[in-house]
Amino acid sequence: MPETMYILQVVLIGSLVSWFVRHDALVVRLQVATWTLGVAAIAWQFGLTEQLDFYSNDQRYYSDLVQLFSTEGIPWDVDVWLDGKTPYTIAALPLALVGIHPTLALKTVSLFCLLLLTRSVLDISRSTTKKSQFITLWLTSCGIIGTYFSLLALRETTMMLFVYRFATSQSLATRSASLVALYLLRPHLAAAVFVAEIVMTAWRVVRGRLKLGAAESPILIAVGVILGTALYSWGAFGSSNLRTPFSGDWGIPQAIRIASNFVGLQFLTVRGETVKFSIASLILLRLVLNETVVIPVAFTVVCLLFSQCLNDRARFTLLAFTIYSSVVIATDFNSFRQNIPFMPLMGLVVLTIFCSRNETSLPTTHNLSLPHSARVTPRET
Repeated sequence: MPETMYILQVVLIGSLVSWFVRHDALVVRLQVATWTLGVAAIAWQFGLTEQLDFYSNDQRYYSDLVQLFSTEGIPWDVDVWLDGKTPYTIAALPLALVGIHPTLALKTVSLFCLLLLTRSVLDISRSTTKKSQFITLWLTSCGIIGTYFSLLALRETTMMLFVYRFATSQSLATRSASLVALYLLRPHLAAAVFVAEIVMTAWRVVRGRLKLGAAESPILIAVGVILGTALYSWGAFGSSNLRTPFSGDWGIPQAIRIASNFVGLQFLTVRGETVKFSIASLILLRLVLNETVVIPVAFTVVCLLFSQCLNDRARFTLLAFTIYSSVVIATDFNSFRQNIPFMPLMGLVVLTIFCSRNETSLPTTHNLSLPHSARVTPRET
């Protein structure tokens, strides 16, 4: 029976990963256990074919690609590399070649990315107690939402990992590789973080000469909206028809759609025909995956109320997220999934400000180490 063999493979992979993380924090071991039970339950409930329609049928596309690569080899067509989300699908190929079901191979890659991200977040936050670790993972989307997407053959946890690596790594090679991977996974996401990084280089010079104070975050949001709108028009229509919010076709509806990204309620502002779930189902989903609302709301509040306390990485996150949101609102794909790649960074911003203002609440996450441009200079403290 195919389902039985599939579940045996799930148990085998879950057992092997559990052995490798046996010395890790309890939260990491729970992620592996939840993945093993969850992936097996989805296959048992829906079957090997129908499970690809659970939540999103994008899984079917990725699974078919892995199957194609395993039987016909990896094509060298550039279009296939761009359309095939190759950092995700090719990462699953070695497992498929040794006999692991293509869908399970993809879900295993999703799990590996989540575990790598979880380890990095726990290391950078230096969380040591179980309570602080659970809070840290919940606020950085490595908790419920990260675990949920690790159960699916989708690229969300992969994008979370690469955005995080780009923003926090001190290695130029790692940052460059992360940017290339993001471009292959979602080009406009790569464009947003790349442009934000360039702008932040100039922004550090500007803020060194001007005292922006509480106005800095609103100004960054405005700059992000302008850049994001221009990027979308450039990508969609070419440089000959470059548009900005001042071009006359941008107004209150667009502003509301961007604002919905900052509170995780995109489904209230998109066109009804682009949403396949009912409003009740979407509200219930946000109650279950509550980080999708809590994290962007907390991040937005922190950025607006504590603008003078933000470090460079927080400003980069705000700018990159605004640019990206300004691009996706012009498409039919604006949903809370668009926020997910930025949520680990958003959560770290919230934790940093929270701990700096209330050191006794989460003492083990005090003084988060801030690599690269995220380091806080004495002038900013």
